[in-house]
Amino acid sequence: MILKVYCQAVEDIGNHGSSGDLFVYHGLAESFSNKLPVLYEYLSEHEKSRADRFKHESDYRCYVAVHALLRIELSKLLNTKPRFIKMGESEFGKPFIQGVDLPFSLSRTGNLFAFVVGHSNQLLGIDIEQIKPKIDFINISRNYFSIKEQQLIISFKDADDQKRTFFEMWTRKEALVKALGIGINTDLRKIEVLEGGNILNFAGVQITNHLFKITTTLKKEALISIASSVNFIPVFKNLSFVLS
Repeated sequence: MILKVYCQAVEDIGNHGSSGDLFVYHGLAESFSNKLPVLYEYLSEHEKSRADRFKHESDYRCYVAVHALLRIELSKLLNTKPRFIKMGESEFGKPFIQGVDLPFSLSRTGNLFAFVVGHSNQLLGIDIEQIKPKIDFINISRNYFSIKEQQLIISFKDADDQKRTFFEMWTRKEALVKALGIGINTDLRKIEVLEGGNILNFAGVQITNHLFKITTTLKKEALISIASSVNFIPVFKNLSFVLS
């Protein structure tokens, strides 16, 4: 199957207005430390079990925050209580609401989280990554990036520009994989996400959508990429300020 994927230039998060049609929620998990006991009760029994298995407090906080806040936002659209929403997962771990066509995607890294809620018949994925100061991105790119992508990274003279470019493309790949629901074991070298248009060939993928858009947004601590099978303009909501 042939996919056409258009990757949009990175924009500062402050440049997005309120006239968009796709809501993207993000925040710092530590902002909700005093609300975690309440948020925990919004989770399903399965989610509580997963949360309780985390060994690091930061992972626990971020998991509880993103899953509970997602349920709160979904409950507003579904007119039901957050904990009553029945969720499932596909064969490759893509989450969905049982019996309801309301796509969503979520991501977390360290103390940061992000999720997005879409519209009917939309394939949707999101990824958030901190721009880590110490990471061997050159060697990692050899295993997961195409030759053209590797060449783009090393074309920058400044190491910070190289690192930012690496994370731009990494989040795009992860967001697209989530949108397609094809699992993290996919050969990411075949998913080319250079600026502008990309033509991808996926063997064995069965979907009706053949055109995707990916927007990558620079935030102070991280990069957020959203992949969608329909065109969109994102509206960002920092829940750390709204709900904390």
